[in-house]
Amino acid sequence: MPALTNPEVAKGFTHVFKFDYLDLQTTGFLSTLGAANQKIIASVPPGGIVDRCEVINLTAEAGTSDLTLDVGVTAADPDEFIDNLDLDALTYASFNTGDAFVGTDSGSATTVNVVNGYINNASTAKSVYMELNGTVANLTAGEWIIGLRIADLGSAA
Repeated sequence: MPALTNPEVAKGFTHVFKFDYLDLQTTGFLSTLGAANQKIIASVPPGGIVDRCEVINLTAEAGTSDLTLDVGVTAADPDEFIDNLDLDALTYASFNTGDAFVGTDSGSATTVNVVNGYINNASTAKSVYMELNGTVANLTAGEWIIGLRIADLGSAA
């Protein structure tokens, strides 16, 4: 997913990834990376910070009712940015529902210890994975956009 041009950055995102139900049904679009049904959609550079992740439902899905979406950097369970988003129940938009944005207290969401994003505190880039689970073969409609805002202060060095 390439970085956006300046007019697009002004809308609040540095990276966007758009996909639809036909993409999901295309062999090889999703593959087994850290887990099944994944695709790399971006990269967080060393020292990079992700402070926003939003999913928008452009066209309501039809044909199945079990689609869930995760977005994050842990291949085995990428849920730092978006966690277990029920796409078929998504009215229009959802953002920052993942572990990097929601503090927990004994497993319950809370406003105490809320985290404001994710920093890649490593010397190498980290891939951003989307993981989509559900019965994609039955889909007859659906289109979504994932937007990320990734700060890269290292690029100014």
